[in-house]
Parts: sequence; C-alpha cells; structure tokens
Amino acid sequence: MPRSINKYKLYLYLFFFIFLSSVFNFQFVKNYQDKFGIKNINIYGLSYNEKKLVQNELSNFQNENIFKLNKDKVLAKLNKLDFIENVYINKIMPSSINVELSKTLILGKTLKNGELFYIGKNGKFINSSQFINKIDTPNVFGEFDIEEYFYLLDVLEMQNLAKEEIKNYYYFKNKRWDLSFSNGKILKLPSKNIEDSIIIYKKLLKNNNLANIKIIDLRVSNQVILTKIDE
Repeated sequence: MPRSINKYKLYLYLFFFIFLSSVFNFQFVKNYQDKFGIKNINIYGLSYNEKKLVQNELSNFQNENIFKLNKDKVLAKLNKLDFIENVYINKIMPSSINVELSKTLILGKTLKNGELFYIGKNGKFINSSQFINKIDTPNVFGEFDIEEYFYLLDVLEMQNLAKEEIKNYYYFKNKRWDLSFSNGKILKLPSKNIEDSIIIYKKLLKNNNLANIKIIDLRVSNQVILTKIDE
C-alpha cells in the first residue's frame, strides 16, 4: 500500500512539474515575442504622402519577430510602388526597422490605354495614381519602348542640347522621333544616325539660321529641309 501512495505522489509531482514548465515556457515565448516583435517601421527619404503608401504596404510586418524578418519579402512589397528606385533596410534591435528609400527621377509622361503614366529613370512606367501632385514634365506620344526613349535622352545629353526646352516628344512606328520645343519649333529626326542630326541642328542654331523657321526636317540623309513659319 505505501508503495502505491509513493507512485501516486510521483505522478502528481510529475504533473505539476510539466504544468509549471509549460506555463514558464509559454510566458518565456510570449516575452520573447513581445520584446522582439516589430513595433516601429521608420520610413526615410520620401514625402508624407509617399510614406503613407509605403507604410500601408509594410503594415503586415508589424509584430513579426525581427529575427525572422525576410528582407526579400519586404522588397517584394516595395516593388509594387514603381516610383521607388533604391531601398536600404536596417534592423534596429530589439523591435524597429529603418527603411531608407529614394524616389526615381521622372523623365516624362505618357498615356497608356487612356491612363496617365510617368516615365521613371528606374525604367518603369509609373501610374500617376501613385502621386498626389501632378509633375511638370515633357509629354511623350506614341507606342515606344522605354529604352529607345532613354537612348534619345542620352544622345541629347551628350550633345549638350537643352532638354528643358523640349515640350513634347513624338515617336513613330518607323522608330524615329520628332521633338517639339517650347518656342514652337519642330525638329524631325531620322531613325538612324541621330547623333549626326543633332550636331547639324546645333550648327544651324549657332549660325542663327532658324529665326523664321518652324520645322527643321533632317529625316533624309545629307539633306536639311526647312519650313518657314508662314508656310
């Protein structure tokens, strides 16, 4: 009989030991989660409204354990915001992350399926709905590949042609461009040898031969066709 009582006590002690251990472990896990759960997501480098868009995308990471935070998942969320170019993520122990962002440079705007899109230096078409305020930037018309537009801008940059004076860019299916300037003049470029055509145009500007000219047509090799304002 005494042996049975000792066995009963042993089971009772074992039960209380497991119970207390479970309570302790549960409390330990809870304290661990509370201490290292993400409480602050600090956004740097953007305006107030842009920060709001980023915070909405990252809200699911609140309270996630900072050690388990997957930066690739954060980047996947931020990739939905096309105006972002560079992202730097730093974990600040025990419960904060700092997200430093930079906004891409806007190089133009265009219409796609009736919607307004901005052209970012990061190579993306950015829906205008991602911006609160309208951006003053040249219009780009036609169905163009963004790399072709960037190539044209690079040529203009290399030839030191003032891009701020260009109001509209027109792209045609035969892979050539027309440039419309703020002074009303139009420059028609060929599909090839754009650099040479820009050099010719600059020489005409330098010699003051374009005072009464509206259209400068350089589409045909070795030919310059000028159309006066009143024609």
